[in-house]
Amino acid sequence: MNKISIKLAAFFLGIILFFSLLSFVAVMFLSRQVDEEIARDQRELAMTIQALRSQTSLSIEDIISVIIRSNYRLRPVGILDPTDLGLDTHQSLDDGGIVILHEGPFKGTSTVLHLGDSYVRIGMQPQYNIFQIWFSRLWTSFALYLLIAAALVVALTRKVVHPVLELTEATQEVAKGNFDIQIESSRNDEIGRLTDNFNLMVRQLRDIEYLRKDFISNVSHEIKTPLASIRGFAALLQNPGITEEERAEYSEVIVEEATRLANLSSTLLSLTKLENQERVETHTKFYLDEQIRHAVLVLEPHWSRKDLNFSIELQEVEIQANEELLQQVWLNLIGNAIKFSPEEAEIELCLTASGSHAEVVVRDHGMGISRENLPRIFEKFFQVESARSGEGSGLGLSLVKRIIDLQHGRVDVDSTPGKGTRFVVTLPLNCSHDSSTVPLPMSRKPQHRNPASLARGPV
Repeated sequence: MNKISIKLAAFFLGIILFFSLLSFVAVMFLSRQVDEEIARDQRELAMTIQALRSQTSLSIEDIISVIIRSNYRLRPVGILDPTDLGLDTHQSLDDGGIVILHEGPFKGTSTVLHLGDSYVRIGMQPQYNIFQIWFSRLWTSFALYLLIAAALVVALTRKVVHPVLELTEATQEVAKGNFDIQIESSRNDEIGRLTDNFNLMVRQLRDIEYLRKDFISNVSHEIKTPLASIRGFAALLQNPGITEEERAEYSEVIVEEATRLANLSSTLLSLTKLENQERVETHTKFYLDEQIRHAVLVLEPHWSRKDLNFSIELQEVEIQANEELLQQVWLNLIGNAIKFSPEEAEIELCLTASGSHAEVVVRDHGMGISRENLPRIFEKFFQVESARSGEGSGLGLSLVKRIIDLQHGRVDVDSTPGKGTRFVVTLPLNCSHDSSTVPLPMSRKPQHRNPASLARGPV
């Protein structure tokens, strides 16, 4: 039962059933106890009447007037029909015995004894009955039951209301800007789901706040140089004495620096979003080899300027992952290989699949990375001194590392200064966090202008 209404109904029904059973047991116990007490009192009265009859010369009427009781009625009875009492009972009366008659809860218990030529019957007064006696003794129990039930209702109400009050206080903290608050709850009802959703909302608000602060901090740190360049060359453009060639050169620098700022902001925003993301929801099936070939074609203007060659060995591999994010990985890794390769050098691309994993190798023969800088290449804004040529922002490899982590993969790198760098990306063939999801539709295999030229050998 997860709904509070069902729990409340079951709780109150349980209280009713429990106390009904308890009352029934109490009534049964008291019924027997009251019958025994009445029978004992009447027997004592009957024995007193017999004693007075045998020891005094009082008449039956006088004896009854002497020992009269407020709750018992004593009256003489002329003749009893033996068939009403039974022969054995009637014989017992004639022998001087005392007979107790249990006539049910409505008439109660009565006692009959034989005195001389008549009988005396001891019974309850008309204004008294067994139910009145039960009620007079049960009212304290009923009051106790009501107190216990009220205490249980109050306890249940507090259990329901307390988390609501806790949520109210937490909401007030969030309104003040405190996004670090979390409410612990192990409930599995509406209150529990509300608490889980509240915690999720606060985490998302906190991530958004961190995203905003981190973005502002990093951008303000990185935009100083291009802004200084734009401001400086814009000031030079205001000089009326510059030539048209200088004016065109300064304008081109301003455009390049503005483009650099736009790329920096876009990359930084993407990276910061991914850093505050715990998992990737969108996964599609596609051919990883075709995606890598497509990345090479996209980067053609860059590698054609340096007259680079590609050695491409790509096994046909089908993968289920986030296609858009992985495209950024290959564009960054291959782009770096192009950037740090000398003219007419060779870049090697290799894709193999084994078991449940695929392995992609991107290798260049460029300047390489020193041993002391190698552990830091995935840090944001880190650039080796030889790479500070004004291009890039030091965010590409950080973006690569975060995307691979979100796809449950691994990226390794080894490098030798002067001989080049080798990146190895290992990915599961099914990057989905939940492998039990329904198989997703496979993306259409992209068509290139010359696929054979990218299958193997130099491009």
